[in-house]
Amino acid sequence: MFAKYFLPLAMAAGTLMLPSVGSQAMPMAKPDAAPLPIETVGWRCGPGWHVNRWGNCVPNGRRFIRPVRHWHPGFWAHHRWHPGYWSW
Repeated sequence: MFAKYFLPLAMAAGTLMLPSVGSQAMPMAKPDAAPLPIETVGWRCGPGWHVNRWGNCVPNGRRFIRPVRHWHPGFWAHHRWHPGYWSW
């Protein structure tokens, strides 16, 4: 009887009283507190641009990765030898 009726009622009452506890996750800052040492920095070149090694603003381009050259070995076909070749 005790566990069936009283325990759920006590847990519900305790849960409802939790917001009245005076704890704070983030306390409010005092008005006389010193400002934080954070400096706002603007983008020199703007979004989509960056500074290169000479100090010029250049666009953030895609990196083009060149394909690797492959050596195709020779082969024997149609009663003769076909030499190998390089291809991209």
